[in-house]
Amino acid sequence: MTRHIRIREPAAGLDARILLLDDVAPRSAEVLWQIAGAGGSHDAIHAMWTGPEISCPIPASKVPAQASLANLPLENATSYPEEGDIAVVYAAANTWKGAPPFAFFDVGLFYGRGARLLMPMGWIQASVCARVVSEQLAAVRSACQSIRQRGACQLSFQQDP
Repeated sequence: MTRHIRIREPAAGLDARILLLDDVAPRSAEVLWQIAGAGGSHDAIHAMWTGPEISCPIPASKVPAQASLANLPLENATSYPEEGDIAVVYAAANTWKGAPPFAFFDVGLFYGRGARLLMPMGWIQASVCARVVSEQLAAVRSACQSIRQRGACQLSFQQDP
């Protein structure tokens, strides 16, 4: 079964159709599907350390219970996300100094080449669980560059049947 979601940010013109990679990251893709099913918007910013990324750290308390963040494995792992990748990281409360004091599920939308997951505390890995459909990469890159120039934003997630 092929599943898609949409990630939107109207002010920048972001309206990205995202293919879930259920075959290589089933648990992470399911969490993203559940977040999209719940609807709503979440705070996001242009990432500071990783390069061309819009980072959306969703507090675990706002992730639907059926998504089950408990024992979420690393799947289809990388430290070098590619353009169009959606890479996710779950971090328990107080995992890293300087991180939020609550558990969160970070959704990273990578829109360009040269990304790396080198943080102030060292290298981390993320689960690549989804990918922007190829025909929308240029539009996503442009919208994400607009977000970078404007600052913080709100990303919305919806299931796309």
